[in-house]
Amino acid sequence: MTRIFSALAIALLLSGCATSDGGVDEAAFQMNASADDAHCQSLLMRPGDLVYAQCRLALRKTYLNDYAARKKVIEAKYGPIDHALDLALRNDAFCNYDQSTQMVLKQMSDQAVAEAAYGNCSDRRNELDAEFTKAKGVPGETLNAMERPMIIRQNIQAVQEAKDVING
Repeated sequence: MTRIFSALAIALLLSGCATSDGGVDEAAFQMNASADDAHCQSLLMRPGDLVYAQCRLALRKTYLNDYAARKKVIEAKYGPIDHALDLALRNDAFCNYDQSTQMVLKQMSDQAVAEAAYGNCSDRRNELDAEFTKAKGVPGETLNAMERPMIIRQNIQAVQEAKDVING
């Protein structure tokens, strides 16, 4: 029974990486593979274990959803984004998710963890700002002002989801 549930969970998680034509978005699995691995191993999960695979898939699904929501808002306001800006956005989305979940056990409020995670990703955000300015001709500070509330909400959600998993 456990194997059936695990297989269903993995299938559900993989569905988030499907393309509109039914194929699999291979780029979704290749983005930050080493960072994904490091995150799951930091939680004492090892490659080859089912729980490790579930960690990698859940991580990928959650952060890709956050990235997609942010991309949609940017494109609605500024038009399509190029590859370099897309990559910088994915890296920043991963950083915020990763930092939020790594700090979940600290004795801080969800809001404080979300804000700290956002602060810890300043290098990624600077890269994103530079690519945004280069691609759109608009100062990166404009993007920061627009995105910050959404990112903080996403970070809080990641913290809450991590706590739910930890508490069973």
